[in-house]
Amino acid sequence: MPTPRTEHREICSFTSKEWTGSPADGAGAMFGGFSIVGFVLCLILMLFVPGFRDVGATMLFVGIFASIFTVLGILGRGSSERAFLQRLTATVNEVILELTADRANQLSTDQLRSLLVDGGSLPLLVNGVSGLHLKVIPEPSPKPKQNAKPQTDAVTTTRIVIAATPPDYGIGSFDRLLETATNDQGFTSSGA
Repeated sequence: MPTPRTEHREICSFTSKEWTGSPADGAGAMFGGFSIVGFVLCLILMLFVPGFRDVGATMLFVGIFASIFTVLGILGRGSSERAFLQRLTATVNEVILELTADRANQLSTDQLRSLLVDGGSLPLLVNGVSGLHLKVIPEPSPKPKQNAKPQTDAVTTTRIVIAATPPDYGIGSFDRLLETATNDQGFTSSGA
């Protein structure tokens, strides 16, 4: 008996530039960048405020400046990623509700986040029948050619798909029964 063919339908996709799952990634580089900006600002302030001409005061100013703006940058990135995840959850839940007609199958943002981070699939029942899965498929960017410089920020595209596998006792059996019934020469209509 042949194995049933699984069909995939994409619900949505996004890149790692839109949602990373960890907004604090790159905090060290962000802190370094803000430290340079803070030091340049401190050099300018030294012209007007003699207290900044002290090495300790300069280091304190640069450290506080970089820390504050790094925290604000991480909070801003986290807020935008949270809003993106809420929109993504709404889209996925709309499709789940359309397919299953059951609000109990809908996901919370935490459940979708866990599915995105861990990968894998989530089985869904349609009127008590299995065979439908919500899957997360990460796809890394294409590998660069041999002579090309390696990319430091590789972009990953993540697709969220619905995978449908018809059960053994499902529509295929009904189709064979209907075909047998209609091809039977003794099939008569009961209306005479």
